[in-house]
Amino acid sequence: MKYGYCRVSTVGQDLKEQEDALVALGVPKANTFKEKISGVIRLNDRS
Repeated sequence: MKYGYCRVSTVGQDLKEQEDALVALGVPKANTFKEKISGVIRLNDRS
């Protein structure tokens, strides 16, 4: 059984290209873990 992981770190990026590549490698979409996260901390997000 194959598993995949795709991640984007900016708002302008899309997971679609990475998901398509994983599917082409034989990874079922149900076994794909996705993460959309930004490493930027805005001043008003800090405690």
